[in-house]
Amino acid sequence: MSCLTRQLQQNLRRYIVLHVNMTNTKSTEIIHKELVERGVCPSDVTPDQLSIILKSVRLS
Repeated sequence: MSCLTRQLQQNLRRYIVLHVNMTNTKSTEIIHKELVERGVCPSDVTPDQLSIILKSVRLS
């Protein structure tokens, strides 16, 4: 399991808030894959960890 630093969590939250349309009606796994493909999220961050970040911004 990857260690999510506070800075990485903040950057992911900021990106997700700015790109809300990419999270509409998509599963956490799909969002994770898209973020990794865009180079925003390291591949070792798990979908479960991303789910927690999505919940923190109240999008999941």
